[in-house]
Amino acid sequence: MIPPARLVPPALLTALLLSGCVSPAWDDHDYALKAGKTAESAASAVRFARSVVAYRDRMTGPYAEVVLTEAVRDLGSVNDQFGGVQPPSDASDRVRDEVLRLTEKAESEVEDLLIQTRRDGVKDPAAAARDLGRLASELNDFAERHR
Repeated sequence: MIPPARLVPPALLTALLLSGCVSPAWDDHDYALKAGKTAESAASAVRFARSVVAYRDRMTGPYAEVVLTEAVRDLGSVNDQFGGVQPPSDASDRVRDEVLRLTEKAESEVEDLLIQTRRDGVKDPAAAARDLGRLASELNDFAERHR
């Protein structure tokens, strides 16, 4: 039998994690700030993925897979976390739609590149790097507008 004192830390951690699933946004400004930080985090993951694609010839296949896998996980986490933030108004709904459109697109594109990497390699690395660079710029622009 597990002593009750040993159950408290895991139970407390679980309660804290579950309570963090839906975070409040007190007003439109607060919501926009959260959206901006979300875009900033997504842009960072996209830039890492872009580096893998652009410099694939300088790294091993397993390393490229690990970095892309982490980028996909990070983007999924960003989407999940922001998706749990409740928009306080109709104006915030529009901000939510825009940032999630960008972050979900980023997750999908990086996931596609991971699949290509695991199979035969990225089909057109130069085009993929360009597309990821463009997407990172869009995410950065969004983040700048919502600071």
